[in-house]
Amino acid sequence: MTAAVVHGDVAAGFEPVREAFAQRLKEVGDGGAAFAAVVEDKTVADLWAGRAGQEPWRRETRAVWHAGTKGFSAIVVARLVDQGVIDVDAPVAKYWPEFAAAGKADITVAQVLSHRSGVITIPGYAEFMKPNGQGWDKTEEIVRRLASAKPAWPPGTAHGYHGLTFVWLVGEIVRRATGKTLGTVLREQITTPLGLELDLGTPSDRQRLLAPPVPCNDPLPEVLTSKLKDPSTLLSQAFLAVDGEDFHTTAHVLDSQPHLLEAELPYGATSTARAAAFLWGALANGGRRGSVQVLSPKTLKLFTTETSTGRDLVVGMNSRRGLGFSLAVPPDGFHPWGPHSETFGHTGLGIQFGFADPVSHLGVGFIRSHYSWRSQLGKDLVDTLYSCVGHV
Repeated sequence: MTAAVVHGDVAAGFEPVREAFAQRLKEVGDGGAAFAAVVEDKTVADLWAGRAGQEPWRRETRAVWHAGTKGFSAIVVARLVDQGVIDVDAPVAKYWPEFAAAGKADITVAQVLSHRSGVITIPGYAEFMKPNGQGWDKTEEIVRRLASAKPAWPPGTAHGYHGLTFVWLVGEIVRRATGKTLGTVLREQITTPLGLELDLGTPSDRQRLLAPPVPCNDPLPEVLTSKLKDPSTLLSQAFLAVDGEDFHTTAHVLDSQPHLLEAELPYGATSTARAAAFLWGALANGGRRGSVQVLSPKTLKLFTTETSTGRDLVVGMNSRRGLGFSLAVPPDGFHPWGPHSETFGHTGLGIQFGFADPVSHLGVGFIRSHYSWRSQLGKDLVDTLYSCVGHV
């Protein structure tokens, strides 16, 4: 049963955020949730409620980010661009020569980041991968097959959500360019200097902080579920569906396997809501938090400039994208990010999200363990937060 109280702190003037959380407390379901926000360098909300398995949700409780992992991965690439290690206009094959196969020689790093490469699936994935996690840790085989993949459309001519290939593609570019994994660069250059409780590839000793996942009991919109069940659709292929099952229906199984959480998988970043808010907050404030300059303003502008807008070929819905970041699409229930079109971030399974709003100098993180596509808890917290921002 859900704990009937909201824990944590809010700054003066932000009490309505706690009240909004309390009013929708039942929407944490059989799990828990956490919401955090920073304005400039000031924490204005750090709240949590519900349960993490058999224990109460605590300040240090983490959740799995799923698609939100893409946002953290993009930050890593942006940092390497700042350092001159990666050139987004260069062909991927400059760093990963095998990737040039099957007509991909001219695909650029920017096209991968902006979901325009067309490399949305792993050739023959059903031969060794299953939605229950079987084969997902065979990184060398996955990368080898991605290098041989044929794009689903002429690269650069359209955009379509690279739902699961994105992090594998970006991760291999980073590994070839630096000799280190994506999660290692994230830890060494970003989360450790900032002191953030955030990992891609979560060590076993930190997995005890994870809230056990609770299966989603409300479906995706019918327009998506019908496509996921049809193996001929780009959406089904992008989410590696097998026999009508896909990532969305088995996420709670994937999230419960320690060896998969320790691997650097496309869905597997974990953190507290507070850590996400601090990181996105740094990007909302010129790329800096305290004495740490995460990204330069120049690179932030490059990565947050719109590269794609309109109908996504894979999902079939309208979207706006920069380089690795989703951009606000008002009104859009999947991105409940407030009123400003300049906002950027990423949403994850069950409408978890993290975003940066450079207009209000605001960073937000919202996580939950009982996934839901219908809950308005996150949106209500964001709307209430914006009503309070003038109090800072």
